[in-house]
Amino acid sequence: MDLDDRRRPKAVPALPAWATPEGWGPGLRPQQRGDSPIRDLLANARASTARGPAEPSSLILQIEALAEPLGKRMYRGLLKRIAGVWNPRDIQDAGRQQQVLAHMEAAERGFCRLDAALESVGPEALSQILRSLSLQSVDLVDNLQTLREIVLALEAAAQGEVVKQ
Repeated sequence: MDLDDRRRPKAVPALPAWATPEGWGPGLRPQQRGDSPIRDLLANARASTARGPAEPSSLILQIEALAEPLGKRMYRGLLKRIAGVWNPRDIQDAGRQQQVLAHMEAAERGFCRLDAALESVGPEALSQILRSLSLQSVDLVDNLQTLREIVLALEAAAQGEVVKQ
């Protein structure tokens, strides 16, 4: 059986016809007798859900565009903390999508500030800061608070360097 990266089955096997209980239809649900407007509504809702959204929203596309600049760890960390999902397309609420996007844009600004400060002080200062936070690399940062601590420490080191010169 094929497993995905989280070690879950990629597909659920279907029972052969001989193993399906009598009176049960596809999907292992008993066939219903009689028509009901509620059943019709539920069937239509299931059908539209099975088709999925036709177009992802522009917010989702903006979130997905930040995956590479942020790196996998930060991208996934923010998705999980803010929206409780691994895939931005699973976020249904537009307000939550906006919140995720705002946090990801803040992280992107943080990485830009980190790069600017790093140019001033060099990689040795960054190594010391990372060691003090028990991190081996900036790539392991998965939240805004830790990124903020690193950036502020680097900027403080950069200002210290400017004063010494």
